[in-house]
This record gives sequence, structure tokens and C-alpha cells, in this order.
Amino acid sequence: MKIQSPETYQNEIITAVRNESDIVFVSYSALEKTEEKIKFALAKILEKHNRIDLFTPIFSCIKELISNATKANAKKILMEEGVIKNPDDSEEVVRKVRSILNEKSLLEYGIKAKQHKMSTRIYLKVYKKHLFIEVINNIPLNKRDMAKVNDRIKKSSRYDNIAEYFMDNPDPEAEGMGLGLSMVVVLLKNINITHRNFVLTTDGTTKTYAKMLIPLS
Repeated sequence: MKIQSPETYQNEIITAVRNESDIVFVSYSALEKTEEKIKFALAKILEKHNRIDLFTPIFSCIKELISNATKANAKKILMEEGVIKNPDDSEEVVRKVRSILNEKSLLEYGIKAKQHKMSTRIYLKVYKKHLFIEVINNIPLNKRDMAKVNDRIKKSSRYDNIAEYFMDNPDPEAEGMGLGLSMVVVLLKNINITHRNFVLTTDGTTKTYAKMLIPLS
């Protein structure tokens, strides 16, 4: 089910949760309206399975993954527009991505993202007492970036606190991807979900997939 209409989304979500149908959100920027729909869907799923205690950490994970995807898409758009002159200059990338991902510029960025067909898709699916969450963006990762991401996930799985992780593993040039993924790993660990239930993959050509598997029993 693809959620589109603001007037009917709650009824559509309730029906989808009852039938255990796929729920899909398509976002072009991290707008509050999209977040509210995701919150509503997640809450209804967790209520059905008597696991509302998982709401805050799981929504925080989803929000981090959407933020990462939005940043990656924004970087690509700024490169295509020539705003980012040197994509290997992390300081320039961080500064210019942040300049458009603020409250004032989000709506304008969302229009640009739609024009460039740079969406973020969020899937929620319940199957055999597990909640499967997938966040997909239109930017592939190369082998070097994938190795870096997997290293961060593995390292952060040893920590119970995100602040401790970054004190031991500072990365002043990080574009946000490292922080977001490490945050997800630590949040999952704090609700007794192994980092093996969180996987980031890429097809190497058009997309990157962030997947979480949440036990509901």
C-alpha cells in the first residue's frame, strides 16, 4: 500500500496493519508531515503486537536512516548543480549539504529532489512476528564506502553509548552517515537486538538499502 492522501492515510494505515500488508512511504525531504505518517503506522503495528515499548528507539532508528538517505540525495543534487565543486572535500560537502537541509530550505530542497527523482522510500512489513523495515535511496555506494560503513557498524556494536563510541572513534570529516548508522546500532543494542539484524547493502549502480529486522514476540 502506498500512502499518499493526508485526509485518508490513517484509515489506510489501520487497514494495512490489520491485513499485514506492506506500507510504503515516499519522501523527498525530511518533512514533519511524512514523519507523522510513519509514527502513526509504526505505533499501530507495535500496538497490535503489544510492543509499544519499542516505539521510541525504533522510530529514532528510522529517522536516522531517512536523514542519512536525504543527505546522500542532497549531496548528489548539489554535485549535479555544480554547487559542490570537489566531492572529495568532506568539509565542503558537509557545509553545503547542511546549508540546504535546514527548516527554511527543506521545502525548496524537496521540490528539487522530486525534479531530480531523488526519493527516499520507507517500507514497513510484518511477517511471522517480525517487523521488517527498509529505507531505500537512489544513491549507490562504492566498495570503499561500503567497507567503511561495515567497519563502523561492527565497531559501534561494541558500545552501549553513542557518545563513548565517538570519543574512541572521532571522525571530524564525517558527513553524517557514520553517526547515523552507529546510532542505529547502539539503539538496537539497547533493546537487545543484535547488529546482525541491521544490514546496509547496495546494488552498486542505482540504490542503497538499509534494512532492520525487529522481533515482535
